Amino acid sequence: MSTQVRQNCFRGHSIYVGLDVHKASWQVSILLNEVSQKTFHMSPGSPQELKAYLIRYYPEGEYYCAYESGFCGFWIQEELTRLGIKTSVYHPNDIPTTEKEKRQKTDKRDSLKIAKALRKGDCEGIFVPDKAQQKARSLVRQRGSLVRDRQRIMHRIKSHLSYYGVVCEVLTWRQDWSGKHIQWLDQQAKQQQDQALSWMLRELAWMRNLEKEILKQLRQLAKASPYKSAVDLLLSVPGVGLKSALVILTEIGLDFDRFGKFDRLCAYCGLMPDTNSSGEQERVGDLTRRGNRRLRCILIECAWAAIKRDPELALAYSNYKKRMAGQKAIVKIARKLLNRIRRVLHKKEKYTLAE
Repeated sequence: MSTQVRQNCFRGHSIYVGLDVHKASWQVSILLNEVSQKTFHMSPGSPQELKAYLIRYYPEGEYYCAYESGFCGFWIQEELTRLGIKTSVYHPNDIPTTEKEKRQKTDKRDSLKIAKALRKGDCEGIFVPDKAQQKARSLVRQRGSLVRDRQRIMHRIKSHLSYYGVVCEVLTWRQDWSGKHIQWLDQQAKQQQDQALSWMLRELAWMRNLEKEILKQLRQLAKASPYKSAVDLLLSVPGVGLKSALVILTEIGLDFDRFGKFDRLCAYCGLMPDTNSSGEQERVGDLTRRGNRRLRCILIECAWAAIKRDPELALAYSNYKKRMAGQKAIVKIARKLLNRIRRVLHKKEKYTLAE
């Protein structure tokens, strides 16, 4: 008696795939329309293997996939999209989670709740920048990492001198470390035969050279397409310099109109407060921790510089300080500055100071 092999066809059916991504493996949960199908472990995780699995067991279906944003970036989304699987990247805090799932967290539950959120449409995917913007963003972020590394070396040198009771008589530590300052430190290292200090100074010189090289690349990036025109517009805004303009453009992108409302842009930049309102009580807290930390820091730095260059913003800051602390007042100035940045990019016109 012959055996007939039956081939299922899932044409017209939606297959929802939730991924819990780890460095060495993926946890995969699959839903067929509203029916939970299977949760399995894929090690190592691979977009090609996932596509092959779906074609084998769910041929001709409409495939939808989602995973949480994190260490893996966007390469999984890019590769799955290229393979024909519509893929979204979710912010972890946007995925609906029950109290039980919070207290009994497992990879299986995480992948399953992502698949359910994808099926119900309860979660909005985050914006996925193109590869060129990702590389430009990484370059700008690398410059920030180098600055922090250099500052750590400087703090180690100061701690080292304090340990031996050495007092700098050339400059105060609050001032920039000029060539005269470095020369004095070199002399101290030679006179005291301090080899540890000599190595730290060599490390500091190396970090400064790296900063100079990466700054040259950032200047080339600012003069090249597609950032040249946008950088020129932002440099017309008081308080915005070359490095801050590149941080803003690479973190947000060139299309500010995708946010729609200005409050959504402020929320993305971390310039919105946490609120807790119920009934007649309305409580407004500190700035939300969810927004982009780099954007929040750079916009507040620009706001401090802007009130020294723009009389209109200086007046607004003075009025705000009459009824709130300076730290809260500068956040409002940062929102005004962000609105100016958004307006000059939208209108394609340079900013002019009010007379």
